[in-house]
Amino acid sequence: AQGLTLGRPRAARAAASRAATFPKMQFGLGNLFGKTETPEEAKIIPDIFPAGTSIGATKLRVKYANWVKSAADLSNPFSLGDTPTKGAGEINMGQTITPTQAQTKPVIGWEAEKGAYYTLMLVDPDAPSAADPSMRNWCHWVRVNIPGDNLPCDGKDGGDDLKEYVGSAPPKDTGLHRYVFLLFKQAEKKDFPNSERVPFTSKERKGFSVTDFAERHELEPVGWTYFKAEYDNYVPELVARLKGEIK
Repeated sequence: AQGLTLGRPRAARAAASRAATFPKMQFGLGNLFGKTETPEEAKIIPDIFPAGTSIGATKLRVKYANWVKSAADLSNPFSLGDTPTKGAGEINMGQTITPTQAQTKPVIGWEAEKGAYYTLMLVDPDAPSAADPSMRNWCHWVRVNIPGDNLPCDGKDGGDDLKEYVGSAPPKDTGLHRYVFLLFKQAEKKDFPNSERVPFTSKERKGFSVTDFAERHELEPVGWTYFKAEYDNYVPELVARLKGEIK
């Protein structure tokens, strides 16, 4: 649908924003003044949202762990992994990190409207590859009913993982993938159907329509950011975990 605008018209959103009270975002200066791109430059429009979609300008701050465990080499029976290795920490828009660094949920902050509830998504529009994105979008995470009064989004914010977090897992020899965080303001706190819940599995994640989900649940897109990643030796471990072959 060309010219689609999800949520309220831009003028109404601006008026609401001016009237809102914003709690202090619980991050330091960090990468507040880092690289920015437009949705068109990053091809979020049209790869995720159709042309003409209005997306708000709320800045997302994404911080992965400073230290993570290394991956086990599943082809080597003597490889144990679990060696501490440097994590990504707070990331800039468009930064390249590794699947190893994205293996656990990040902490995410933004300036939230007082009393509002939010939905956060993470999707891969380049699945299984940017050259052949036939699985677009592969849904890595959906967290709903995040209270704007209780940020950052850190697992203790009172929100609910509708689709459990799965780290990046680009297939071998498919180059860089974009992993896009999308922030939506909800019309209200709501009950999402259990039929849309997805546990830690690869089932029911490919071909996820962000716009259909947003329209059905009255979600207004207010912010986004992304990182890039390509295959590393953590991917086979993650795939095995999704299949239940290892814990």
